[in-house]
Amino acid sequence: MDMKMAELAQRSGLSVATIKYYLREGLLAPGRRTSVNQAVYDDAHLERLRLIRALAKIAGLPLQTIRAVIDSVDGQSSVLHAMAVTQDALVGDVEEEEPVSDEGRLEALTEAERVLDETIRARGWECEPGSPAHRAAVRAVAQLHEEGLTALVGRLDDYAQAADAVGRTDLEAVTGAASLEETIRGVVLGSVMRRPMLDALVLLAQQHYARQHATI
Repeated sequence: MDMKMAELAQRSGLSVATIKYYLREGLLAPGRRTSVNQAVYDDAHLERLRLIRALAKIAGLPLQTIRAVIDSVDGQSSVLHAMAVTQDALVGDVEEEEPVSDEGRLEALTEAERVLDETIRARGWECEPGSPAHRAAVRAVAQLHEEGLTALVGRLDDYAQAADAVGRTDLEAVTGAASLEETIRGVVLGSVMRRPMLDALVLLAQQHYARQHATI
């Protein structure tokens, strides 16, 4: 369905100025010219803008990262590759707060990676060891060790089991999307907007089990 710029802005939830910016940056294909100063746009433009909005407004990703995701989609990538690019973008570059030159810190990271990889193998997960998500998990486990929260690290497989259910649910929720862009948008929105909901549900579960323990 053809639509003018004003309708495209209204339906996408973006301002006309923002859409024109994305056009200039090459993130959105030009519309079909109907006159020297007029163009019309279609559902493909709307779908692209909804993806860009999810990446920019919801996930808060910078333009360069958004471009990488868009390039992956435009490059006829497989769903798996496009999702990997998107997940890496959502996690971001996992950098140490300080160079890992301290021997104790290096040992902590090495041990954390060993524990994490044992859990991954036990669950039969096929993961990328060098991915931002893997590095973030290693860092999180190491920080738990450093804070003396060994009881939590000792239950890592229980947390992995819960994560398995969440990850499977996320993927099932976007399976069957009409296009690759819709799939990636679902991954972005699901990952970002699910976090506060899941955190709140965990807090509610903590309240429940704390009350149970208090009555024992």
